[in-house]
Amino acid sequence: MESLVEKGLTKSIGLSNCNSKQIQRIYDNAKIKPTVLQVECHAYFPQHELHEFCKKLNIAFTAYSPLGCPGFPEFALKDWGVKDLEKPKVLEDKILKEISKKYDKSPAQILLRYLIQRGIAVIPKSSNPKRIKENIQIFDFSLENEDMNQMKSMSCGQRYITMTYWKGCEDHPEYPFKEPF
Repeated sequence: MESLVEKGLTKSIGLSNCNSKQIQRIYDNAKIKPTVLQVECHAYFPQHELHEFCKKLNIAFTAYSPLGCPGFPEFALKDWGVKDLEKPKVLEDKILKEISKKYDKSPAQILLRYLIQRGIAVIPKSSNPKRIKENIQIFDFSLENEDMNQMKSMSCGQRYITMTYWKGCEDHPEYPFKEPF
């Protein structure tokens, strides 16, 4: 990747699904430092420690599945035959619904705004034009500190994307999700 930057074929180097030890090892050995990390991040899995770690290294933080991966169960079941999908749904959380009523916004908009206010870039997936438009309409309000704290209290360590649906991946020495952050 560094040679691609040197040749002007890309502007910067990004990482995805790395833990703090992997990031530090790459950072310490890279001539051209990574500029962004993309990981699963949402109210149930807010990645506070990893986010702070990246800030110290001046690595931008990008959240995939910022809505808690609402379409994943059907996708995983259909494409990979994954059966163990009974996980709590962030979009149905009671705290989230109360906050969304207060601001007259959808639960998805509150989830996205929460991450944006934390300084995290978000990349929600949607093919629905109405939801795409709704996902953009998050810059006309701010969450109050009390609501940010309530959102923070939703953290329960619920990771949705473990990649264990690919048999044997968790046995790989570089499987990233064995470390606390």
